[in-house]
Amino acid sequence: MTHLSTPAAFSVLQRPQICRKSLLSGKGRHDTANGLVKASVTEILPQVSDETTQLPRGDTWSVHKFGGTCVGTPQRIKNVADIVLMDNSERKVVVVSAMSKVTDMMYDLIEKAQSRNEAYVTALEGVLEKHRSTALEILDGDELAGFLLRLHHDINNLKAMLRAIYIAGHATESFTDFVVGHGELWSAQMLSAVIRKNGTDCNWMDAREVLIVNPISSNQVDPDFQKSEKRLDKWFSQRPCKTIVATGFIASTPENIPTTLKRDGSDFSAAIMGALFRARQVTIWTDVDGVFSADPRKVSDAVILKTLSYQEAWEMSYFGANVLHPRTIIPVMQYDIPILIRNVFNLSAPGTLICRSTDDENDDGPSSSSLVKGFATIDNLALVNVEGTGMVGVPGTASTIFGAVKDVGANVIMISQASSEHSVCFAVPEKEVKAVADALASRFSQAIAAGRISKVDVIPNCSILAAVGQKMASTPGVSATLFNALAKANINIRAIAQGCSEYNITVVLKREDCIRALKAVHSRFYLSRTAIAMGIIGPGLIGATLLDQLRDQVHYVC
Repeated sequence: MTHLSTPAAFSVLQRPQICRKSLLSGKGRHDTANGLVKASVTEILPQVSDETTQLPRGDTWSVHKFGGTCVGTPQRIKNVADIVLMDNSERKVVVVSAMSKVTDMMYDLIEKAQSRNEAYVTALEGVLEKHRSTALEILDGDELAGFLLRLHHDINNLKAMLRAIYIAGHATESFTDFVVGHGELWSAQMLSAVIRKNGTDCNWMDAREVLIVNPISSNQVDPDFQKSEKRLDKWFSQRPCKTIVATGFIASTPENIPTTLKRDGSDFSAAIMGALFRARQVTIWTDVDGVFSADPRKVSDAVILKTLSYQEAWEMSYFGANVLHPRTIIPVMQYDIPILIRNVFNLSAPGTLICRSTDDENDDGPSSSSLVKGFATIDNLALVNVEGTGMVGVPGTASTIFGAVKDVGANVIMISQASSEHSVCFAVPEKEVKAVADALASRFSQAIAAGRISKVDVIPNCSILAAVGQKMASTPGVSATLFNALAKANINIRAIAQGCSEYNITVVLKREDCIRALKAVHSRFYLSRTAIAMGIIGPGLIGATLLDQLRDQVHYVC
């Protein structure tokens, strides 16, 4: 059994001694034994089998991921269990997030405790009550008693940890990750219990026992697949089953310190699980019918895309489309595992399939839309322009520019450079542009004084519009069509960028022009319908004939 290290100050924590009656009633939740015992994840895990079973990897496995909205209420947890049971795959892995809003509640606990706000105690009671009331509605018998025992145990441990944070006035990253990951532990335990109620062989998995990641920055980790596969083999040999409910978002470092997968961690967890199990498919359940050709809040004529290639999904997600985080796609690409985006609230919708592109894939809509699959935008950007005759032919100028940007920790969204090397411009988040401009002014102060660099300009209030499509590559006329649509809409372009892969064309616009530009290009490539009003005054023979013809065409266009 792999034991997880908790922060050193909490190697001994209070263990609750609570009777079953008080658990069910909600009373006695503060009663604990005076003795202290060593806490480990072993105490909250299912019973381990003495037998060893080899993990059968391959396409007998399917992976499902359900976000916090999907398991946000007791009824929704039941609905998720029904979806899992309807899947006729031989073996299933279900990755779940914390219940809706719970992760925010856990972060709020940390914030209150390190601010020395005693309201963290009341807030923790709210977390307890949310999960206790949910369990009372969906579980019964020994399953209910067992879950409530573990829940109270966890709450008491968290209370001791939060008290220490309150005294110290500070929470380390490892403390924070340990606290916020509890929401996933509780939702996985409840969902697995509901699935077992239906007679299905099911175990829940604390992913911290299996997933090993190496933190490479404050907001990014790299999975260690070799170590994770060994951990998974060991876990499965002790708990063989055909349905596994795994916690999303959380993992461990190589030193067994609990950590998280950062932004969109549950999607990333599902993709990693798909790769570890060599699954047939990974299904991401969300609250939309699939991936849209553009943001439907901005473009009313946006359509659901039937298919996307891995590269198209990666490009669209990078440029702000509500698809997946780009890192989610990386683990499944290695094994050609498709990702299906589906709506948990609309099971009749087929969703969007993300897979490796094929020559015979079905196109979405008209021929022009098969070239450009979708459009995405990023707002609240600023364009930084560095120019000067002293930059021409001077090696290392770009390195100096972006070295200064790196030193202030800014994220460069897009880069464009004239072939004359007279200027370099790039887009950064608006909140970071002042630090970038100050750093560049300092770095190039001598060059500016000598006249080698003429200016460092900041152009605020910008947005990026990106057109994405794998079939754009080597297809003449796509750029012309895009720029023609923008010109007809009277949109001025501030900067342009296109990689040699030709998977996307990116333009920088004024922020106030962004939605109008998005509608214009989407209408041009997807032939969006335009409603017009027409009136006929005093129809005679010709007018009546026209009305008859329009009436005959109604069923073709509606």
